Amino acid sequence: MFKIILIVFAILIIVVVALGAIVFLDLAAYAATGKQTLTPTGTSIGKALVIYDPGLSGTSKNVADKVASDLQTRGYIVTLAGVKSSAASSVDGYEIIVIGGPVYAGALTSSIKDALGKMAISQGNGVKVGVFGSGQGATSADDITQIKQSIPASSADSILEAVIVKIGSGEDLNSRVQDFVNQLLS
Repeated sequence: MFKIILIVFAILIIVVVALGAIVFLDLAAYAATGKQTLTPTGTSIGKALVIYDPGLSGTSKNVADKVASDLQTRGYIVTLAGVKSSAASSVDGYEIIVIGGPVYAGALTSSIKDALGKMAISQGNGVKVGVFGSGQGATSADDITQIKQSIPASSADSILEAVIVKIGSGEDLNSRVQDFVNQLLS
């Protein structure tokens, strides 16, 4: 009888911790309501929108900052927006749209999936789309496959030609972001 009580108690603790983690991971996204506009030093060649979920560690925010900075130095007016900001809700008028956040258990966070699901992106109009995930370890082909599979079906058709990357915590952030932006602009 004592063993059964211990097993039930252990299961309850695991369930509570799992539910708490899910709620806590989503809370980081709800705090991402900020917006910042970066203007190039010279003549502007277009507009870009970079949307991010900061995640718990802030790594995804760092990736988004680097992407925005790289696009700015290449001549774009960049709107850097948290996934829950008002700027993230409208993708109209941008030539480049980048969205990303942490990868937990092989999938993008629910806030990023929701944002992707709400986007109506017409790539036929020349809009270039990039999706990034950030997580532990070096990037593998399986990581990219898992990110692609976590993109909601409602938006998968509209971003068929998206550049999708995962940037691992042990990788050179500057180099990986530069490669990502190069792929996006090519």
